[in-house]
Amino acid sequence: MIVALLAAIIPMVQAAEPSTITVHDAWVRATPPGIQVGGGYVTVTNTGKQADRLVGASSPLAEKAEIHVSETIDSMARMRWLKDGVEIPAGKEVMLAPGGIHLMFMGLKQAIIKGEEVPVTLQFEQAGEIDVLLRAAKIGSLKAPAEDVTHAH
Repeated sequence: MIVALLAAIIPMVQAAEPSTITVHDAWVRATPPGIQVGGGYVTVTNTGKQADRLVGASSPLAEKAEIHVSETIDSMARMRWLKDGVEIPAGKEVMLAPGGIHLMFMGLKQAIIKGEEVPVTLQFEQAGEIDVLLRAAKIGSLKAPAEDVTHAH
């Protein structure tokens, strides 16, 4: 009986620990009407003593979201899915940015309009799900909108 009670309580205590993962500078590029894909960008900070891993994402605005990397191989620009996600080392910050690792939204249900906020849920191995709002910058932008102050914990 006591063992069963402890088995039920221990996961609750562990879940109550504060996350060491924070997400900031969250933004997405606006898209022209009819375009079915979009890119999202965030900076993830891990203040903990153990690495975590960003393993997935979802948004009600898209049928599917994946973590991708843009790279140039043999003078050919390519994008590939990082099926194992991306490690967020202990005590470090990882930036998802244009031209590198980024969130790829596929099957957009509507155009992303400059100034809008796109809700996204990021999935981490240790920290679990973290909801963020990505503010839309202009089409083709290489940086977050200046007014972006989006933070999530």
